[in-house]
Amino acid sequence: MGNVLLFKASNELSACCRQSHTVHRFNVPTGAERLIVRFSYAPKRASDVPRGKRLIEAAVRKYEEPDDYERLLERYTIDTLQNLLTVSIDDPAGFRGAAHRPSPEQTIVLGESGASPGFIAGTIRSGFWEVTVSVHEIVTSTCMYRLAVEAEGLGEDRT
Repeated sequence: MGNVLLFKASNELSACCRQSHTVHRFNVPTGAERLIVRFSYAPKRASDVPRGKRLIEAAVRKYEEPDDYERLLERYTIDTLQNLLTVSIDDPAGFRGAAHRPSPEQTIVLGESGASPGFIAGTIRSGFWEVTVSVHEIVTSTCMYRLAVEAEGLGEDRT
């Protein structure tokens, strides 16, 4: 028995997408025993030094006391700037969990007898499921994410 691809998506984001949520809806047929959700995004870290310095300076000026500006500007480097996207999943009955992890590559497994940390094990219900991609921060000019959902237990590999 092979995995069946149920859904695939990709999206390119920019800084204007910060603090947004994109819901991806897909149908899970009867008979699925496990779902495998593969999520990745790139780049993870900023590499544009002038842009990074501008972002750090703006953040320090916004959130810190004026007498600490110079010390804090020296403390932060472009290496501290990272994009952050996270995933949450809902089945037809409601919330199944969230992966608020900093890793830019994640595989989430949901099934009757177990689930990845942060997710609820249980029956894989048929019907419409949702994967929500939450964009917490984009520090690069663009960031691309990819999402794929596969099902196990549906018979022949139909990918």
